[in-house]
Amino acid sequence: MDRMPIRLLGVGQTLDRSFQLYRTLFTPLFLLTLLAFSPFYLISNLLLIDIGALSVFPKFDGFENLESFWLSRFPEQLFSGGIDLWIKIAGTVLLALLLAFVALPLHLATGVILANRAIDGEETGLVSAFREALKRYWRVLGNGLLFWLICIGIYVGVMTANGMLSLLYGAVVMSSAALSPSSAAATVSGVIFLVMYLVFTYAGTLAYYYFVIRFGMFLPPVLFENEGVGIGRSWSLTRKSFWPLLGIYFIFGVLMYAFSIAIVIVFAALGVTITGLLSILFLFCAILPAGLVVYTVAYRVQKLRCDGEDIEHMLTAARGEA
Repeated sequence: MDRMPIRLLGVGQTLDRSFQLYRTLFTPLFLLTLLAFSPFYLISNLLLIDIGALSVFPKFDGFENLESFWLSRFPEQLFSGGIDLWIKIAGTVLLALLLAFVALPLHLATGVILANRAIDGEETGLVSAFREALKRYWRVLGNGLLFWLICIGIYVGVMTANGMLSLLYGAVVMSSAALSPSSAAATVSGVIFLVMYLVFTYAGTLAYYYFVIRFGMFLPPVLFENEGVGIGRSWSLTRKSFWPLLGIYFIFGVLMYAFSIAIVIVFAALGVTITGLLSILFLFCAILPAGLVVYTVAYRVQKLRCDGEDIEHMLTAARGEA
């Protein structure tokens, strides 16, 4: 495989290079995602859905109106219950835990390793990449749990601040209405504090994404730089790059939202049928790994920029000593 050169890229160039790389890696990434998630998807459907009530193909005739069309998308007996309902719930919870703590970390690590190898022009064998990810499983899992704990803490802090601002806004509006001599003055003061409330709310949301992006590039250092804890390295890699990274993730998120609408349309057309459930699985496996490629390319660009700045500082210091 030819080496894909990585240099200091802009937002559009990073996304373009990522999609080029994803076309190259589509088959191994699709198989990786299918092997990682299809067992949980199929077993959960077998536990929760009455498979015997599903048809293989949807019906496309006999619709009197839109309501009859939507009703035909779902069988009359969709969920399976019975006396073993709690066993099925316990099985679903166990599947969710296995997915979150086993399948997801290995999937993320293997996908990032495949993308990094493709950038360097190395062989992108799925089995060898999985073995490399398996060697670092516990380190990846620990860093992932630390990252999510940080995200939860930041989210709780932002929501608490928003709640306090809501109470303050309500108190100010009620006080203005009670103390102002005219309704116009009360309205003006309420509008002013509403604007302030919205500004602080969006500022809190932006602050949340700031820390998520700054701490979120922890996985590649754990995989490729032998970092025990990648959070600190992620913070140094993303310095002075919050806005470009936010632009990359925002545009990619918009594109993924468009693809998700396409998946919803397919689901609406095929309904809860065997064909519909399998189609959703295959579309999901085809779209989801693209985010790993964008993430890896962004890491390589940030590492190149960060290493270049370090070398520049060393040369500047050497010249100063001379």
